[in-house]
Parts: sequence; structure tokens; C-alpha cells
Amino acid sequence: MAQRDLLCCNLGASHVAFPLERVIGVAEGLLVTPPPYSAPSFEGFVEVFGQVMPQVDVAALLAQPAAAGGMLVVVSDRGGSLALRVVSVTGMIQVEGENLAPTAARSRAAHPLYMADFEHQGVLHHVLDLDLLATSDGLELSLPEGAVLLPEARSEARPEPEQEWLPLLLLDIAGERYAIPNRSIIELNVPEGIRSAPGTPDWILGLIDVRGQPIVAVSTATLLGQPTADGQQPPNVCLIAELEDGLPIALFVDRVIGLERVSPTLIHPMPQAMAGISGYFVLHGDQIVGLIDPKQLLAQVAPWLRAAIPQQPTATLGASDASELGQYQQLLSLRVGRELYAMTLDRIDRIQASVRLTPLPSDIAYFDGMADVGDAIVPVIDLRRQQGAELQPFDSTERPPCILTVLDGAMTGILVDQVLSIIDIPPERFEPVIEASRLPISHVVAFEGQLIALLTIDRLLPPSTKMSA
Repeated sequence: MAQRDLLCCNLGASHVAFPLERVIGVAEGLLVTPPPYSAPSFEGFVEVFGQVMPQVDVAALLAQPAAAGGMLVVVSDRGGSLALRVVSVTGMIQVEGENLAPTAARSRAAHPLYMADFEHQGVLHHVLDLDLLATSDGLELSLPEGAVLLPEARSEARPEPEQEWLPLLLLDIAGERYAIPNRSIIELNVPEGIRSAPGTPDWILGLIDVRGQPIVAVSTATLLGQPTADGQQPPNVCLIAELEDGLPIALFVDRVIGLERVSPTLIHPMPQAMAGISGYFVLHGDQIVGLIDPKQLLAQVAPWLRAAIPQQPTATLGASDASELGQYQQLLSLRVGRELYAMTLDRIDRIQASVRLTPLPSDIAYFDGMADVGDAIVPVIDLRRQQGAELQPFDSTERPPCILTVLDGAMTGILVDQVLSIIDIPPERFEPVIEASRLPISHVVAFEGQLIALLTIDRLLPPSTKMSA
């Protein structure tokens, strides 16, 4: 199933998303002309992008507390356009369609205008059904018989069907207006912080963490040759682009203003790209906007960027390889109940400090539940429940640590009581175990006066069990 491009918005009490193919643009709040005989969510008429259209308070339409907000998301409707008022626009992301489809029934049950839901940066977002929204009884755009007719959208302002439009993200960088094509951006992100990188050029801000992956953060203003004032607050919004396939870079900007669709015929290309600017266009008749090509912008500093990108860790040798080569073996030590276990680092994808759990039906063997790990929902095996029947029943309110690994080609979580530390073990301390009655283990290791059992995680599933990738 294809990916869905979505525009994420904050309503104050909740978060929603709009299908990007229906979004015409984003504008700041404008003067509204209220009409008589209107529903509470229908605030009046507003002129946006040269077109008169209804303005709708999305929070009120969803029966949520109304919040002051100054952003209008203009979406296409069968009869013209609608300006949907939200508190703020928080991001533009891609979500796999196959991840949205299973959430449809749950979302419809929460509200008839919801068509799916997903989590982004730990926040639940509901995808709005714009077709149902435009005909909702709570909106009631039609007037009672005998009332004054509402003004219609100006037909000359609507784009011609054959007109090609280029979706752009409008940016504020060092007080100047720029734009970047939507297709050039993988993700819009507001990271929690930037870790400094000493010894790097001044245009490298440091490193940010995106779902466990360290990504180099750069100052877009500096790369564009724009001066930054002393004492100025550092930018906190970044656009994730690629230096080349598989090498993401975080381009920090001062502010994301909104979306705009521009005809390619109105863009004046540069004969030769200057500092990553591929062209210019005039916005709303009086504002010159530079069009950024992120690959060209990053290409001028590519050698420094490649040197600053953290390398992927090399695969750790297995215990048998370590014995043959006489090298120390690095293990992750764990506690399950009163027992100590260890895993080889090459089988660990990442570690979540805590996860939210959802139980599975009792007749599903080998898996104890499902865990939300931020960017996916994965099946989990609870090593604590493998210890015996005396354990308490599965508790969905727990937040245990979870070790993510790949079992039979699919991502799987392993729940433990505590993740301890990474330890270095010389090969002569590995003692093979012929039979293990309680857990699948291959060796025991003596470490600081304690015995640690080395897990063979592939044995957690029987040979006949296959997981779909």
C-alpha cells in the first residue's frame, strides 16, 4: 500500500492530520466576515489566496474546546475551497498506508470525521475525512429558506484543471523568505535538543537524535551566506533532507510558515545554482522568494558532512568467533527476576527504556503482547513470564524496558526487568551449556563473582513458528 503524505496540526486539546494532496496552502489568520444563520463551527467568510471561502473552526466541529489559533489550512472541496482554522501546523510526514488501514474502525468509533490515526513523536494524530467534513451536519454551510445568499468563491481564482502546481514549504531563514519543494523533504522535525560537535565548522550545529539515529544538524542560514546576529536564539525546527541516498541531514531553519502551491511557469531558474538556490518566484505579487535545492546546498560541503556523519557500528563477533581470534566479546547484561542474562550486541537493533504494552488473545502462542516503540508496533516476548506460572498476569499498565531485535526476519521486542550494562568478556570465560531447561541459552560466563547465561534468542521461537516480515 502506498505512502500517505499528511500535514500534522495542533488543535489545542488534540492533534489532527490532513491528506496533503487536498491541501492548497497554509496562511496566517485573516479578517473574517461572520454571516447570520451559521453553525458554531462555521465562523464566517475569509479571503485567502484571492478566493473567498468559508472558515471553519476544526476544534468546534469536533466538539472540542475552542482554542485561539491563527493558522488556516486551505483544502480543496468539491464546491471550491475551505479554510480550516487550527492552532498551529506542527509537521509534514509520510505514513505507510498499510499502517493507517487497520486503525480506520477505531478512529470512526472515536468520531465519525476521523478516518485513521497514527502516532508521531509520541503524540496521537487523527486523520480527518475531508469529504465528510465538508458535508457535516455540524458545519451546516447552507442557509434557511429566504435567507440572504452566501458569497460564492471567485471562479477566476480557482486553478485550471490542466494547470500543474508545485507544492512548496515556505520558510523564514535569517529574516528572509525561502521555499523548498515538498518532495525534497523526508520529514519536518522539532528535536528535543542538539548535542554539540566540537572541532567542526561553524555551520555544523551538532547532532540530533531521530528515532535512535544520530543525524548531523547544519545551519541553513550559514550555508546560504546569511548573517546571524549575536545572542540570537538558535533555530529549533529542522527539515530532514538527504545529502545522497541513505545519508539524512537536518537543515535547521528559523520558522516554517506554511504550504504554498506555485506554478513552475512562474519560477525563474538560475543559469547556475548559487549556494543551493535553484531559482526565484514572486509570492502574492510583492515578495521575492528563493527556491532552495537541498542537494545542491549540501553538495558544496559534502566532504565535511561525510566526515561528520557518525558511522554505523560494525557487527560484533559471535562468541565462537571471539574464541578463535582471541578477542574480547562485548555483551549486554540483563536482569530477569533474580537471574542474570546477556545478549551479543550484534543481535540488538536498539533499546527502548520503557514501552507501552497491549495484551494479545490468550490462544496466541509464543508472544505475550504488542509494544509501541515509537515508530512501529511490534510483538513482544516477555522473558519474565517465561520464568514460571507464579508471575502476575500480563499488565498493560507496566512500562518495562524493551530490547528490539530481529527474529525470523521481523522486528521483535524482548521484555526484561532491567538493562544493566555492556561488559567485556575474554573468550576463555565462555562455558558451553549442553541443555538449558528454563531458557534457551548457549553459554554461561563468570563475571565479578556471578554467573551470567548467554541467550540464544533464535530459540525463543520454535523452529515451526514463522513471523511475517
